[in-house]
Amino acid sequence: MNKVLKTISGLILFFIVFCLVIYNQIISSVKNQTSEPEAIAITETASEDSEYTIGWSVYNNTFEFFHTMQEGVLDRAAELGIHVIAHDQKSSIVEMITGVTDLIEQGIDILIISPYNPNAMRVIIGLTEDAHIPVVVVDIGTGGTDVEAFIITDSFAGGSLAGEYALELIRRHSITSTNVAILKVEETAAHARRRGEAFKDIMTQDGYTVVAEITANSDQTQSYEATREILASYADDLAVIFAENDRMALGAAQAVEEAGKRGQIMVIGFDGDPAAITAIQEGLMQGTIAQQPYEMGALGVDVAYTILTGGRVIYDDVESKELYVEIYLIDETGQPRRHMQ
Repeated sequence: MNKVLKTISGLILFFIVFCLVIYNQIISSVKNQTSEPEAIAITETASEDSEYTIGWSVYNNTFEFFHTMQEGVLDRAAELGIHVIAHDQKSSIVEMITGVTDLIEQGIDILIISPYNPNAMRVIIGLTEDAHIPVVVVDIGTGGTDVEAFIITDSFAGGSLAGEYALELIRRHSITSTNVAILKVEETAAHARRRGEAFKDIMTQDGYTVVAEITANSDQTQSYEATREILASYADDLAVIFAENDRMALGAAQAVEEAGKRGQIMVIGFDGDPAAITAIQEGLMQGTIAQQPYEMGALGVDVAYTILTGGRVIYDDVESKELYVEIYLIDETGQPRRHMQ
């Protein structure tokens, strides 16, 4: 029954998204007849005469993580002399699909995308297959679609690293509580959710209890409210809060600070955002597992160039076509640590 419901839900989502695409195309057509069209994409280019054009669609360029990723894309493309047309999804499924539609219409040779909602990737792949355009996904997820390559951090390994570091912090700070909490990203970010799964495995194997797992949807405000809810019950009996990304860790840190528990309840994030590193240096957080979004973006372009020039992509996981970018710990000193002590 659950499988049937999931299938029906997937078909409903596909139908809704498809209708949105058709609707926006109709609206766009009407606008073209009445006024100058409003551009969806922002063009960044190495050379207008470049042999290849990459379409780049980013989750949300106002987020530090994805802005840095875009810098990696643009810089590497400039080095290779590749023209890039960049589009910002602005955390919107409609923008994600209409933006890719616009990129395709502008004649791109390959699409690199960091999708806001991986569940909509089936629609994206439908569009790109019709146009015979290969697709490379950077971070978040493929939605189960068959793409040319999927560039990602090994989230499970990162969550395990966070758990090992949490145990180190507990020993170092002589924390007696055996309770921990996890703040989770949105359900559609299946790969990022592996971080919490791995963290939970490490902690429970060492005798700790996960007293709360709350989805805060990668949002700092939701995380702040969720942490206040957790602290209402466990302010005096909680060792660590692990957030599956840094935006949520910052919200948790704010709530811990307001509760007067700074340095008593450890807060660990994931991503290595500059704002999180500043919070660590100020003592509001005790660590983060750093990804390398710039390198992820640059690798996306390298892989795209390999595909366009007929080269062979070397995968870390051939079956899933995944390529992994290194992670590392930023500890409570605010400094990177490549190996655990």
